[in-house]
Amino acid sequence: MISRVRKLQAIFFDLDGTLVDIHGPLYSALCRALDSLGGPPLSREGYHESLSRDDLWPGVLGHQRREYMQLAFAYFLTEIDGTERLEILPHVTETLAEIKRRSYVTGVVTSRPGDSDLLLRKLAMVGLAEHLDFVITQTNFSLAALDKTESLREAAARAAVAPDDCMYVGDEPRDTVAALKAGFGAAVSVTTGPATYSRLMQNDQFRPDFVIQSMGDLLGVIDRLRGSERD
Repeated sequence: MISRVRKLQAIFFDLDGTLVDIHGPLYSALCRALDSLGGPPLSREGYHESLSRDDLWPGVLGHQRREYMQLAFAYFLTEIDGTERLEILPHVTETLAEIKRRSYVTGVVTSRPGDSDLLLRKLAMVGLAEHLDFVITQTNFSLAALDKTESLREAAARAAVAPDDCMYVGDEPRDTVAALKAGFGAAVSVTTGPATYSRLMQNDQFRPDFVIQSMGDLLGVIDRLRGSERD
């Protein structure tokens, strides 16, 4: 893994589940999707138990899973779009501040569709925008927007940094897949989103280089990479 990084210069972040809390809006979205399909009610305890078992389909029949995913995604976007003030996860603000102090290029690359300037204003309300160089959102409202490979390539180009000098930090396996497909030098997963450690590590071809418990652990990863650059 470390040999892929020539010189770390840019660090990009997923948003929901990585920098801001995802569980409130995701729980509401899943409840609405289940209700639309006539499924059983989902308690908060049941929601967390399902995630701990890596069960992404609580009470959903096999033939309903595609529709359930589409509904859940649509409801989730509605939930986060209606949230005026983002709930920042622990250790995020101070970690981003220190990363900028070290002169790395930073940015958010998210699956959220819509106006990136509007999202940047929301990030400014909670004190994160000042630690970010730019925000990249998706241009369309579809499940295809979940693949951020091209957006990560765009982020590297916008930063004028080679992809193998970039790191992407996310909370789901698809974040790692996108980072590696985009040629990034490092992919880091954080377990503050819906995915467990085992789920983050289940893909032998696209495994994160590091899995951390919170954003407070990221500076240690960066220090390790800087040490490898000097070796």
